[in-house]
Amino acid sequence: MDASSSTTAESRRKYLYLQAVMSSMPQGISVFDENLRLRVWNQGFIDVLNLPAEAVYEGVPFADLIRIPAMRGEYGPGDVEEHIQRKTAQALQFEGHCFERTRPSGRTHLVQGEPLFIDGQLTGFITTYTDITERKAAEQDLRAQHDLLQTVIESIPSAVSLFDREQKLILHNQEFVDLLGLPPSLIEQTPVTLEKIFRFNAGRGEYGPGDPETIVQNLLARANPPTAHRMERTRPNGKTLDIRGVPLADGSFVTVYTDITEQRHSAERDHLAQKVFTHTPAGIIFTDEAHRILSINPATTQMTGYQLDELQGRTVFGLISPNHDETPESFRENISLRGSWNGELEITPKCGDDFPAGIRITRVDDQHSGDAAHYIWIIADITERKQAEERMRHIAQHDALTGLPNRLALLMRLAQLLPEARRHKWSIAIMFIDLDRFKIINDTLGHQVGDELLREVASRLAGVVRETDFVARLGGDEFVVILPAITTPADAAIVASKIVAALSTPIEAEGHELHTSPSIGISIFPDDGPDGDTILKNADTAMYHAKAAGRNNYQFFAAEMNRVTAERLDIERKLRHAIARNELALCFQPQFRADSSHATGVEALVRWHHPTDGMIAPDRFIPVAEETGIIVEIGEWVLLTACREMKHWIDAGLKPIRIAVNVSARQLRRRDFCETVAGALAESGLPAELLELEITESSVMENPEEAVLILQRLGRMGISLAIDDFGTGYSSLAYLKLFPIDHLKIDRSFVADIEHDLNDRAIAFGTIALAHSLGLNVIAEGVETEDQLELLRTNGCDEVQGYLFSKPLNSAAAFAFLHARDLAG
Repeated sequence: MDASSSTTAESRRKYLYLQAVMSSMPQGISVFDENLRLRVWNQGFIDVLNLPAEAVYEGVPFADLIRIPAMRGEYGPGDVEEHIQRKTAQALQFEGHCFERTRPSGRTHLVQGEPLFIDGQLTGFITTYTDITERKAAEQDLRAQHDLLQTVIESIPSAVSLFDREQKLILHNQEFVDLLGLPPSLIEQTPVTLEKIFRFNAGRGEYGPGDPETIVQNLLARANPPTAHRMERTRPNGKTLDIRGVPLADGSFVTVYTDITEQRHSAERDHLAQKVFTHTPAGIIFTDEAHRILSINPATTQMTGYQLDELQGRTVFGLISPNHDETPESFRENISLRGSWNGELEITPKCGDDFPAGIRITRVDDQHSGDAAHYIWIIADITERKQAEERMRHIAQHDALTGLPNRLALLMRLAQLLPEARRHKWSIAIMFIDLDRFKIINDTLGHQVGDELLREVASRLAGVVRETDFVARLGGDEFVVILPAITTPADAAIVASKIVAALSTPIEAEGHELHTSPSIGISIFPDDGPDGDTILKNADTAMYHAKAAGRNNYQFFAAEMNRVTAERLDIERKLRHAIARNELALCFQPQFRADSSHATGVEALVRWHHPTDGMIAPDRFIPVAEETGIIVEIGEWVLLTACREMKHWIDAGLKPIRIAVNVSARQLRRRDFCETVAGALAESGLPAELLELEITESSVMENPEEAVLILQRLGRMGISLAIDDFGTGYSSLAYLKLFPIDHLKIDRSFVADIEHDLNDRAIAFGTIALAHSLGLNVIAEGVETEDQLELLRTNGCDEVQGYLFSKPLNSAAAFAFLHARDLAG
């Protein structure tokens, strides 16, 4: 017998041994050789595959056996032969496999296959078929029970966790993760232990401050062995948890976490509500649906004087009186319909007088029926508020200084009177009053004296008018008088005359005897305007004309006044942009010695050329600039421009002469005037001795004491000073001798008729004599004839200017004119 025959015999013996072993095994077993022919099997194999007994024999090919279940459709639809080829190809790979298959009988088998090696040589493939039908059913039942349990705990509104005896999490619901704020990554990394959760919470400060490791060890010590417990814990996010833990018999531990945050807040709110009810200063009355009193708080008792037992069961309308135009029944219906009410009513206390109360009523409906169940009345005593409102109303409508009604009260009074006047065809006079020279008194003697003057004027005005008339102070020194139901404008004239007379007598204030007079403008409703704004504006316009007419008088409004006022406002509007738009320019009129043709200086004169209106005369815009204060800006521009021009002329070769610049009263009143002049000299580089400032005598006499100080400062700077238009204003020789001035200028009004008018001649010659006696030079302006020049020169006049020598010239022409005179001289 050769070697191969010996090997074959050996293999057969082993197959027979396997056959004997497998016959006793409960699983189905098959062994195919390396050529996929059946060599060993047991009855279980035939039963599992439901094969005909005659089809199973030793050496049957794998493909023949596979064809039987394939033809029964056990491998799915499709060509049978393709299924056989596919299965055969898979078997020829001799790779291990394990899968479950449920056969048409409903039985489930676990199929496991492994290649079979004998003495290291592949000799076939062994497959076992284990019936796991009962086990699968048990697993399915167990899974169903688990799913049911999971569904049950997921339906529990609280968080639930179950840890086994080794403190591993084996069951929980989603609420456990959400309520404790655990990240999914923590739960997904199994096993999840109690220690891991403790450590995570301690690390994020869930248990408060302290060393996290120490906290974890303390918690683990308390959890081992587990004991039943209940506690509350408030998490850092503000949620309060009720935690209950119960150990189970097998050593596991179930814990239920309930969010009781809202319960705690509700309890706190109830406690707070009770404290508010007890301690609030507002009265609270709780009634039934018929407004019968059920309870009251202590504030209600303090407010009304009634105890609860005195009010309980009584209707709240025994305490509260509805408005006069409403009965308790209609008031009750109104509250029931609207569900709430808010307003003010009178409260009748047990003792004493009624008092005003702010009341808010709210209906509380039954949760089930929706009908009114209760009412809550909240009551606040507003007596002090009403008194304060009355005081504030008086303050808001009255002038604090004089006690007279103010602008607001005036407008309110007009709003009442005008509709009545229209209805009854009455006439109403509006008188706008402005005090003459008040600003001078106020600035010179101080606001305290000015305030006393205003109080006395207010008293005198109130004493002149009737009780039905109305006197108001608008502010400053402006007053308004309303005369309702006058018969003719003459009635207003009579009252205006009385006001002029009442203010004609001196007023004593802080030891000073003061003199003031009124300028009064009068407009008549409805003749001078259809509404309050118009008649007030027209009375104001008439007042300005009263001032222009010489003050201390009254003027009735006329339509022509509006034209003049409109023109003035138009000039003011345009003048405000004149400097920025380079519309202003300077011209220069030379000044000469009276006894020669030698030029001594030039006077700078401002001119305004508007792009559409053309040349606007100084006598039209200078008064507007003075009145509005724009003259300050214009004056500063003139001063700096004049200094620059003279410096430019000198640099161009002109022999140095002085340049005279006019200064307004408003400029002189500014505290920084001297600094402004110094700044102009410094910026232009013009020597101070070449600048002369011309100041009108009226402006220095507004406040002579202060004017002396300002002029002395200017004189110390080396600047020349001249009194302009001398003789046209008012002055005191006592002050005049104190002013550090260099020149007096005789006004052109006296020079014009010096040849024919002996009075003008006397004034001019007297001014020259006065000036020389004070050591001053005299300049006469407006000289236009040789006769005028001769009279002035022979009577000692020092300098002259006027059209006889030169009209005002622009900068280039003035330089050429003066430079030619230098060369000729």
